[in-house]
Amino acid sequence: MDNEIRLSITGLVYNQTIVGTYGLVLSEIDGNRRFSVMIGEPEAQSIAMKLNNKKSPRPLTHDLINNILNVLGTKLEKILIYNMVSDVFYSELHILRGEETIIVDARTSDAVALAVRSDAPIYISSEILAIVGTEIETITPDKEEIEVEVNAEDLTPDELDLLSDNDLEELLKMALQEEKYELAVNIRDAIKRKGG
Repeated sequence: MDNEIRLSITGLVYNQTIVGTYGLVLSEIDGNRRFSVMIGEPEAQSIAMKLNNKKSPRPLTHDLINNILNVLGTKLEKILIYNMVSDVFYSELHILRGEETIIVDARTSDAVALAVRSDAPIYISSEILAIVGTEIETITPDKEEIEVEVNAEDLTPDELDLLSDNDLEELLKMALQEEKYELAVNIRDAIKRKGG
């Protein structure tokens, strides 16, 4: 456990370069390094739904796996990102069955989606974090940004005004790509209010 570092989810960022992918941003809890893992849209939506406390009318795949673990009397103890090969992260599920720990190989996106559903901690090998981690400036708590994905259509004009110029430009591009023209008008208005 000494060579494992606990992580928290900092946010989900839409990837403008590769359509249908997101960057899952993870940060060390007791430090200032962070990194991102490229994940697919279904996994990103699954993680975002749980982080935003939204429920699907029927169990999604990760809900189903979590339900199976519970019914079988097992518990997801933790997930561990233990390796990286050719920019692909390798993770494992540590499942507790009685006194025994069963280790199951998993994609990092699926492992994180399961971890958020079972309140299991997320860890990374210290050797891997040393390679991929980028140090970020520590931010004072009153200015801390929370990057958990929100539905842009739910943002009020006041909330849009709080976003940076870059964030507004990114949102505008996304709104136009997805043909959400009413949202695009609201974002343009916010940019104008900022004098952009």
